[in-house]
Amino acid sequence: MSAAVLLPAAVLLPATAAAVGLLPRARSAACRLAVAGSALAATAAAALAVVVAVEGPVATARPGVSRDLWVGLVADRLTVTLLVLVCTVSAVVQVFARRHLQGDPAGRRFAARAGFLTAATAAMVTAASLPALALAWSLAGAALVALVGLYRPAPAAREAARRTARMVLYGDAALWTAVVLHLAAGGENDLRLLAADPAPAAGGVTGAVVGCLLVVAAAARCAQLPWHRWLPASLAAPTPVSALLHAGVVNAGGILLIRLHPVVAADWWATWLTVALGTVTAVAATLIMLVRPDVKGALVHSTMAQMAFMLLSCAMGLLAAAVAHLIAHGLFKANLFLGSGSAAHAHVRRLQEPPPAPIGRARAAVLAGLAPAAAALAIILAARLLHPQQQSGAGVLLAFTVVTAAAAAWGWLRRRSTLTGVVLLLVGLPALAGGYLAVLTALTRGLGPALAPAGPAAAPAWTLAAILVLLAAAALLPARSHRRTGLQDRLYASVLAAGQPPLTAAPALRAPGSVPVPTPVPTVPGATPASVRVLATQSEGVHP
Repeated sequence: MSAAVLLPAAVLLPATAAAVGLLPRARSAACRLAVAGSALAATAAAALAVVVAVEGPVATARPGVSRDLWVGLVADRLTVTLLVLVCTVSAVVQVFARRHLQGDPAGRRFAARAGFLTAATAAMVTAASLPALALAWSLAGAALVALVGLYRPAPAAREAARRTARMVLYGDAALWTAVVLHLAAGGENDLRLLAADPAPAAGGVTGAVVGCLLVVAAAARCAQLPWHRWLPASLAAPTPVSALLHAGVVNAGGILLIRLHPVVAADWWATWLTVALGTVTAVAATLIMLVRPDVKGALVHSTMAQMAFMLLSCAMGLLAAAVAHLIAHGLFKANLFLGSGSAAHAHVRRLQEPPPAPIGRARAAVLAGLAPAAAALAIILAARLLHPQQQSGAGVLLAFTVVTAAAAAWGWLRRRSTLTGVVLLLVGLPALAGGYLAVLTALTRGLGPALAPAGPAAAPAWTLAAILVLLAAAALLPARSHRRTGLQDRLYASVLAAGQPPLTAAPALRAPGSVPVPTPVPTVPGATPASVRVLATQSEGVHP
């Protein structure tokens, strides 16, 4: 199979399988067709990645009536990497959904709508022209609304579809307005040539408006404040929908800013609007995540915070780091959503076990000092051995990595404070740090030709450092401590209220027409029946 066939096959196979599954004679096999279509698309994307790595970019672009490019697909090192992510996550989710929704009348609807969403997202990440990208963006938004409202006419499903449709409307209006203004100002239409001629009106009012509108479109799709409420509301849909959102849907804003980085990075206002939205969302979503009592609720707010970090990386010109974060987050968070039910049951089992022996103050102080020291040494050692490519803000990014590794090390040591746990930490943490820097270095070098250089308006490194301080303060907030001040009590109550789902969310936990399954409320030491009931219901998704 030639490369010219692999590219459209990877994009169109999910939609083709979904369309065939809608035929009357094929409805009984709709779920199997969806699995087959997504698996073939993932295989085609992987084969295409090998071809691109060996032979170079592949394009099926065709010019329109004029010399401008209007229709076409392109697979370079960046777009084919994103295509593999989209198709792989979709294939895994389709396999999971076939079992998870077995016997549910909504299973066939999910298979079809997920196939259309995957195809639209794949077309968006491989579009060769600006109008084609915007069109695929809008089609993905329409499929997203249909998928989130899978369990209509349940009240929570209607509310989720309404909130998602509003977000899609705002984001699409911003994107299409930016596209029209950019083309009217004589901007380049071919995305492959955008770096050479990013924004003819850069520095003027038109360039600022175009850049800011692109940021608004990206922020809305990434569930950034104030367009964030659609993502928590999407929990009314079954668990596979939440996992599928990480196949280039909720992280589509990062993809948009990466592919259109020359336009956004050419304007100061657009860059600092990205910084402002990302900063506010990162801090607010992190605070809400820390107080959410349910697994999936904490995961969606963690997603919002991580998307904010990805947008901040784009604003600083750290595009390779943004791509690495986009891929890692998509794979990791999709896996967490698919395992959210098991995580809830495991948490209940842990609560039923005898509490661990308390750690003395002296040992706690030693472990608290050991965690950041081990993280810093691991990152420094890995950086010395691998010599990652230097770029603007790389030092602050490494500092952010050290803080993240220190938090993970502290969590490990609190659970395993024995000598064996310390030894495993000292051995495993450098390996993990080296693996992270190796992947980041490989992506920086491998995707270098397909990534635009940092623009003249890239945010300085100290912005990420300031956000690092804010996030560290939020993580250290003693939200669950019994020794809180009045200000901390008010902050805790405000954050907890801000993260609550709509009042209509409870009826959507059961599919319309299905038989309700009573959830036993076990007697858990140290937890009230109400808290266990919230954990068991809100974390399990839909029980057909």
